[in-house]
Amino acid sequence: MNEIARGAEAVIYQDKERVVKKRVSKGYRHPELDAELIKARTKREAKFIHDLPIPGPKLHDVDASTVTMDFIPGKKVVDVIDEQPELAQKIGEHLSKLHDKNMIHGDLTTSNMILKPDGELVFIDFGLSFYSDKIEDKSVDIHLFKEALESKHFRVEAKAYRYFLKGYRSSKHAEDVLERLKKVEQRGRYKNKGS
Repeated sequence: MNEIARGAEAVIYQDKERVVKKRVSKGYRHPELDAELIKARTKREAKFIHDLPIPGPKLHDVDASTVTMDFIPGKKVVDVIDEQPELAQKIGEHLSKLHDKNMIHGDLTTSNMILKPDGELVFIDFGLSFYSDKIEDKSVDIHLFKEALESKHFRVEAKAYRYFLKGYRSSKHAEDVLERLKKVEQRGRYKNKGS
């Protein structure tokens, strides 16, 4: 197996046509608590992948610390959206379908999306995902995406966000979520002023 990525919570390996995501122990946590947290988070991520209403990795296996799924070929959206800001419409459509099922991605950045060679857009990395019917949580998901556009794609930020909104408005709660987003952003601005 070849290591292809390393994050705060897990190491990602590629094994031929499969991806193996292994959560790593944290030395600063009590061993029993660490094992329980890893097991719970791994199980939650596997359930989330299984329940996806949008294109995503196919789940193959799960144990106490490891999720095995399909390897998805293609380019990360972070590397292509500056030339194709219209991709953000599909991102909005996908997110609306997640939110309508009360599924929160939790780390919605362009680094966690793949554009396959056939043009299909796929979300990946559900390590911080969770279930919630709260409008606030859905707004924060969008806020994270907006921050990703602002920091990494500032040249096309406004255009891409307009496309995103066009896609997201298909959600049955879009207006409520977008209204709450204004409050989330005001809190962020207030917090940044104080630092």
